[in-house]
Formats: sequence, C-alpha cells, structure tokens
Amino acid sequence: MPVHSTSFSRNTKEGRGDTSVWTDTPIDRAQKAKINYLEAYNEAAALASNEVQKSADSELVDKYNKEKRSKSLVQKHQEKAASRSKKKGSQQKEKEEWAGKHPWKPWDREKDLTAGRQSVELDSENMAQGLTSRFSSGSFQRNFL
Repeated sequence: MPVHSTSFSRNTKEGRGDTSVWTDTPIDRAQKAKINYLEAYNEAAALASNEVQKSADSELVDKYNKEKRSKSLVQKHQEKAASRSKKKGSQQKEKEEWAGKHPWKPWDREKDLTAGRQSVELDSENMAQGLTSRFSSGSFQRNFL
C-alpha cells in the first residue's frame, strides 16, 4: 500500500524562474549582459564609496580619541616604565658624583634596608614535589612537634 503525505507541504515551490534563455535572441542576450555589467559596476562603485566613507569616519574617530580621551592603561604603563628608566640613569650619575665628592656615604633607604636581605626564588617544581595529586597525602613527611 503506498504511503501518502497527510499534511501540507512545508516549503513552497518557487516559480520556474527565468526561462527566457530558451527564447532569447542574440540582441536580447547582449542587452542582458550590458545590464548585468552596469549593475555590477554600480555595486562596485557603491562599495568603494562606502570604504572611502568608512576610512574618513575612522580617521575622525582616531583624531577625536587622541585629543579627548585619556590614555589607555598600557600606554600609561609604558610611559611610566620609560620615565623610571630615565630617572634611574640620572640617579646613578648623581650617586657616582656624590660618592666621589664626599668621604662618607649618605643614607639610602632602598639600598641600606635591602642590603641584608636575600632574594627568595620560588621554584614551583620543587614546591609541587610533595603534591602529586589532589587526593594524595604527599611524598614528604610533615613534623608538627
């Protein structure tokens, strides 16, 4: 027994489209080609003018951002780092001049307070040796008392 559809079709059938290809004369084909060429040319010209407009708009936005908006955090950080390096260079020259002129050494908080300290290097591989997994107790022994 054949199975028939019991509901309406979900998609509508479009018309046959342009069937004039069968009946076109060479003159008609030339006119259609000319029309298609002109449409494509106009579309390309419109896209080009849109790109020119977009570039002009982006230039306006960039100009406004440079004049009115504050600097980004990255730019501020880079400027701060550059000024620090300039200050360090000038401070080192001043210290050398100072040390050469006087027999005693002036108090330098940064240098004198960190002189006795050792730099601590945290090695993540050595720290993680005892932590083999989330659920294990570790490989090194802990002495509490």
